[in-house]
Amino acid sequence: MKQKNTVGLIAIITAVIGFVFACIPGALIVGWILLPIAFILGIVGVCQSGKVKSTSIAAIIVAIVGTLVGFVVFFAVVTDAVDEAFSGSDLSAADPNSAGGTVASGNGKGTPGSRENPLPIGAMVVNDDWDIVLGTPREAGNEVSAENQFNDLPKPGMEYWIVPVTATYTGDDTGTAWVDLTIKFVGSDNKAYSDRCGVIPDDLSDVDQVYPGGIAEGNSCLAVPAGADGLWSVSAGFTGKPSFFTTR
Repeated sequence: MKQKNTVGLIAIITAVIGFVFACIPGALIVGWILLPIAFILGIVGVCQSGKVKSTSIAAIIVAIVGTLVGFVVFFAVVTDAVDEAFSGSDLSAADPNSAGGTVASGNGKGTPGSRENPLPIGAMVVNDDWDIVLGTPREAGNEVSAENQFNDLPKPGMEYWIVPVTATYTGDDTGTAWVDLTIKFVGSDNKAYSDRCGVIPDDLSDVDQVYPGGIAEGNSCLAVPAGADGLWSVSAGFTGKPSFFTTR
């Protein structure tokens, strides 16, 4: 008659506890510690001669299944976190009833702020961390030249244009506008332009981090096709969708 397998019994208990923890997002690490231990104990239990092996085999199976479940839970948690982080960076037109917020009446085609229905300059766009307003863009070749004599002239067919940016931080920690926000120009040629102008007056990048309620104000300057026929855009984060604005 085969003897009781104490190692196998410990293995199955450890495997079951590890399986339970592997299903709990906040306690995954405990499951990942216990399940390999249970697997090893199960192997040891199976290798013991003259003793019951059923508990050891069950422990091995539970440990393997628990590990797979743990990976599924882990990737589900990571996916949710990434989706939340990325979706939170997307900008949208502010509620017209909010302070300083206006939404384009537009042409009725597409979401306000899309290329098909751009917002007017001066409208506010918002996300979880920022309230952003773009001021009236202006041709700024003389300003850029006067700011620093070593600034290069724009290439033929191009001009330097400044767009003022006012960004109010509404997040919970701190934010740095020139790091978090990206200003671009999309010309009538359907090309995006993001080349900077050099040293400019009141550069947004001169504004350090701001705390909740803090306002970062400064200029962004791009080299754009002469006449700036196209749309300005602002986006937040690395993957945030841009909001588009008319050039006037």
